Amino acid sequence: MSELAVLDNLSDAARYSFAAVCALALNHLFNNDWDQPFNEKCLKKLLDFLKLPQQTCGTMIEIMNTDTGMKIEPYVSLLKEEPLIRNNLAVLIHTLIELAVADGVYDARWRVLVKYVSENFDLDDDYVDSVECTIVYYLKQDHVRSKEEIQGAKSRERMTKVKRYAMIGLAGIGGGALIGVTGGLAAPLIGAGLGTVIGTSAALTALGSAAGAAVVGSLFGVAGAGLTSFKMHKRVGDIEEFEFKYLTNNQQLRSLQNVPSGSKESILSTDMESQLHITIAITGWLKDEAEDNFSRPWAHLLNSREQYYLKYESSYLLELGKAMEYFLTMAITAATQEALKYTILSGIMSAIAWPAGLIGLSSIIDNPWGVCCRRSAQVGKQLAEILLSRTHGFRPITLVGYSLGARVIYYCLREMSERGNCEGIVQDAYLIGAPCTANSTDWAKLRRVVAGKLVNGYSRSDWLLRFLYRTLSLSRRGVAGLQPIKLEDRRMHNVDLTKIVGGHFEYPDKIVEILMEVGVKTSSNLKTIKKSVSAPASPGRPLMSSLSQSQSDSILALQSKVSISDSETNVNCNISRDDSTNSTSSCYEATEVSK
Repeated sequence: MSELAVLDNLSDAARYSFAAVCALALNHLFNNDWDQPFNEKCLKKLLDFLKLPQQTCGTMIEIMNTDTGMKIEPYVSLLKEEPLIRNNLAVLIHTLIELAVADGVYDARWRVLVKYVSENFDLDDDYVDSVECTIVYYLKQDHVRSKEEIQGAKSRERMTKVKRYAMIGLAGIGGGALIGVTGGLAAPLIGAGLGTVIGTSAALTALGSAAGAAVVGSLFGVAGAGLTSFKMHKRVGDIEEFEFKYLTNNQQLRSLQNVPSGSKESILSTDMESQLHITIAITGWLKDEAEDNFSRPWAHLLNSREQYYLKYESSYLLELGKAMEYFLTMAITAATQEALKYTILSGIMSAIAWPAGLIGLSSIIDNPWGVCCRRSAQVGKQLAEILLSRTHGFRPITLVGYSLGARVIYYCLREMSERGNCEGIVQDAYLIGAPCTANSTDWAKLRRVVAGKLVNGYSRSDWLLRFLYRTLSLSRRGVAGLQPIKLEDRRMHNVDLTKIVGGHFEYPDKIVEILMEVGVKTSSNLKTIKKSVSAPASPGRPLMSSLSQSQSDSILALQSKVSISDSETNVNCNISRDDSTNSTSSCYEATEVSK
C-alpha cells in the first residue's frame, strides 16, 4: 500500500491520536501569547488535512490552549498499535514537514515541532534532516549537472533511501509553493523541472510564468544567491566589515579531494545552498592572518548541510588576538611574581584583589577588548537587520558563536526581540563564553525570537573574562560566560563547561569538545578526534601547548587566588569608552543599558 493510501486509510483513533500529539506538543513548546496565532494556524492546517469532525477539532483546540495535564505517551502508544503504521511512524513526520513547507514559509517553530514529535516517536535525530534533504533533492533532480557537480553530490547519495516519502501528499497539500522555502536557492529550477517533480498544478503554472515572477521573488528572497550575496548597503554604527562566507567542513573537503580546485567552490555552493535549514557560525577573535582564520574553529561543525561563517571586523579582532597572546605571556611572569605574595598575605588580602603586576598589564588588553565589545554589539544589530529582512528566504536559522561571536548573537537576538515579526526565524541559538549580561530579565526577552534552544555555555574558571570585567558593573546581573542564566523556561539551557575550558583563551582550540557538550552536531569522525585530545584540564588549568608546566602552574596559582563567586563579580562602574582613544578606562556593557 502506498504512503498516500496509508494516510487515507488511517483509523479514526489514529487520526485523533496524531492530532492530540501535535496539540499537546504545541501547548508544551509554544504556550505564549505571541505564539498563539502560529499555534492556531498550525493546528488548523493539520486538522483540515486529517479531515477530523468539527466536534473533534474543538477538543483539539482545547487541548492546545489548556494545561490539561495530559501526557503525550498514551497517544504515541496508540499510534504504534495502528496496523497500517505499526513501527513506521515516520510517515507521519513526512506529513508534518510537507504541511510545514506547503505555503512557502518554513517557520522555525514548525521545525521545532517536527523535531519534538520525531523525538517522541523514537526516530533518529538525523531523520528530519534526511527528509528535508530529500525534498531538496527532488527539486534539483531535473537539473543537468556537470561531472564535477556529480562528484560533489556523492555525499548526498544516502538520501535516496528515503526519497520515496519526499512528496507524500504534496498534491493535496499544495506543494507548488514549497519552493519558496529555499530562499532563492532553487531559482534556476523553477521553470525547468518543478512541474515534472511535483505535478502540474495551477500554482506551479503561475510560479513558472512571468506573471508569477513577483511571487517567486518574494518567496525566494535574493533570487537564488543565498547569504553570500548580501552587500552591506546600510551600515549599523561604525561597522567596517560584514560578510557571509560558505563554511566548508572536513567531511566535505575529503569528498572533493579529487576535484580540481577551480571547481570546488562551485560544487560546494551547489551542495550547501539548497537546504531547508541554515547554520551561521561566528568566531570570537583571530589568532593570525591566515585565510581560514574565521572558519578554522568550525572545521568539524556539521549542524546543517548549508552552513556559513560571518566575517566581520577582522582588523580589530586580529588586534585583540595579538593583545590576548601578549597579555597571557606577560601574565605568566606576573603570576610567578605574585604567587609568593598571595601565599604570605592570604590572611590579609581581599579575595577579589588582583595581583599588582597583572593590573599593570591591563592597558595591553583593555582597549582592544573594549573596542571589539562595542563593535560586536553593532555587528549583532546588523545581523538582526538581515534576518528580519529574510535575505536568507523563509527558512529556520541556527546561530552558534563563542566569546565575542556569542556577544554578536546576544545583541542580534535582543535587537530582533524589540522589533515586529521577529518570531519563527531563529530555531536555536548557542552562546558560548558570552561576554554579556546574565540578567534573566534581559534573557527572557529573547524567548520570543528563539523557537527551540537558547543555550548559555559558561566556565566558572574563566579568569581572563573575570579580569576583563573586574571594574565593571552589570547591576548585580553578572556575566553570562561565567555563570548560568537563572531563567525557568524550556528554551533556556545552561551548560557548565568548566571541566573543558580553563580560560577564555581555550575556546577556539576546544570548540569541538564544546560543541559536542552543548549538543551541536559535528562531523562523523569526532569520536576519534575526541579520543585523541588530551584529557580535559582540571578546573582552572589552561591547556596551552605553548606553556611549560611551571608556566601553567603559575597561571593556575593566579587563577585560584583571583577566583571569586558569581555574586562578587559585580562592582561599581560609571566609566565609558571611546574607541578612537587609547584610554584604558572602559565600561564594555554600556550598550547593555542604553541603546
